[in-house]
Amino acid sequence: MGHYMLGTLIRDARERQKFSQEELSYGICTSSTLSRIENGVQMPGKKILEGLLQRLGITDQICDIYHSREELERYEMEQNLVRCLGKKQFAEAERLADLLEDKIQKVQNKEYSRKMEDQYLKFARILIRKHQGESTQNILRQLLEVIHMTIPDFDGVHIKTRLLTYHEISILNNIGCCYHTIGRKWDAFQLLLELKEYMEKYLLNGQELSVKYPMILQNLSSWMGQEGYYEDALELCQKGIEFCIEYGKMHTFPMLLCNKACALAELGQYEMSKEIFYQSSAVFQAMGQQERADQVRKYAENYGISE
Repeated sequence: MGHYMLGTLIRDARERQKFSQEELSYGICTSSTLSRIENGVQMPGKKILEGLLQRLGITDQICDIYHSREELERYEMEQNLVRCLGKKQFAEAERLADLLEDKIQKVQNKEYSRKMEDQYLKFARILIRKHQGESTQNILRQLLEVIHMTIPDFDGVHIKTRLLTYHEISILNNIGCCYHTIGRKWDAFQLLLELKEYMEKYLLNGQELSVKYPMILQNLSSWMGQEGYYEDALELCQKGIEFCIEYGKMHTFPMLLCNKACALAELGQYEMSKEIFYQSSAVFQAMGQQERADQVRKYAENYGISE
């Protein structure tokens, strides 16, 4: 696909969704750079292209159409880093983060924008430090610094009308979790509810988002249950479960089942709760997560439910 055709794709998608150049490019590149991309004058780097397409809700498979070998190497390394963090392989994640940082620093191209790559690299290191036991207050401060790299006017809670990349959604989700941990529950609910509404309005497609959306529903349903809003928790769980089944995503599925079982038990529906607890435990076992399966059984026992 030629540069002009790619620029036309971006411009047409932007105009169809009624976004200005400033709204789409905010924090990724300047609006004048986006104008040159749309007019076929400038070829975007891989990360800039990826960010623009993600904000437009366009599948990022198109990002592999053309790019330099060096860009593709850095991209693949970043994807490996994402997978290691998802699997909680933090030692390997730290090694990959060091390698990726070295590659980014060696880029000589003066037109190359490293903001988005730097943002994810810093975010990855924050997740590693969180695993190593750094305080939630410090983690929160660092997360806010990282999100301000691409959303400098973020007030800490409201995403307003900003368009988001996948990594920005992950960072914001983690900020919400930190708020909840330190007792800022209203801020936590507000931020994740805005993320949920944003994703339902703009971005419910793509492989990355099919993981992140049920994760947000999992967090919200858990918090709703803790506050005694069991019917609301149940509704969120069911929405997340149906989404996981539709997209074939299992990462969050068993925990959503567990949250649903807890809500049902709190509402006195013990027979149905027992069945869902069993399903959750069985899925965790099938995924090789025996500790999580045992944890689900303990939750069930707390409600007087046993297999």
